[in-house]
Amino acid sequence: MISLNRNLKLRDLEIFNISRNGKIISYVIIEDTRNPFTEEDKKLDPLCYMDEEDINAILNVFRISIINDEKLNEEDSIFLRPFFSEFVNNTNLTNFIIKEYIQEDLYDHEVNLKFFNKMLKNIGSNYSTKEFDEMNWIYLSQD
Repeated sequence: MISLNRNLKLRDLEIFNISRNGKIISYVIIEDTRNPFTEEDKKLDPLCYMDEEDINAILNVFRISIINDEKLNEEDSIFLRPFFSEFVNNTNLTNFIIKEYIQEDLYDHEVNLKFFNKMLKNIGSNYSTKEFDEMNWIYLSQD
């Protein structure tokens, strides 16, 4: 059985773990960049084949990062990519990029904000989670 657990939900960032039969098979980070495609993004397949005008019309890009301690097998990759692509609104002004990452020591850490920041750093994200007062925890869910 496959289960999904959202570890963190902030305004522009969500972190999930996906388990099969009680064993985590991957972490997934969905980041709302609130920015258009970067020059580096435009070099990716299939963007490199699109018209510059069409690419520049996209004002907001979501980054979906699938993170595992080793290369995902093809079956898991084929399952996770379309599943998480449904989590973002794809319009004529928004789009998303999905990339897979390997973080060798991924499962050797306590799951906390420091762990999330390490994952974010490893995928090249500019986002950083910060410690916050537990009294403010209730307000995060209202974002």
